[in-house]
Amino acid sequence: MPKVYSEYDGGADVQYAGCIECETVIDLFETHPMFEDESVSEVGDVAVRTYHFCSDDCLGRWKRQRDSGQ
Repeated sequence: MPKVYSEYDGGADVQYAGCIECETVIDLFETHPMFEDESVSEVGDVAVRTYHFCSDDCLGRWKRQRDSGQ
C-alpha cells in the first residue's frame, strides 16, 4: 500500500478536510502526507480511497493502529 507525500490532485468538492488521525484542518491543495488504499470490489471495480494527514506523525500513528488491527 503506497504512501504519498504531495498535493492532492483528485476532484475535491471542498478545499479543506480534517486529518483522519487528529482532525486538524488540512488545505488539500497544499503539500501534505497522504495514504492511498486501492481495493477491488466483488464485481471487479477498482476503488481508490485517499486518506489525508496533517503530519508524518499522524500518518505513522494511523498506520501503526491499522497494521495492529485496532
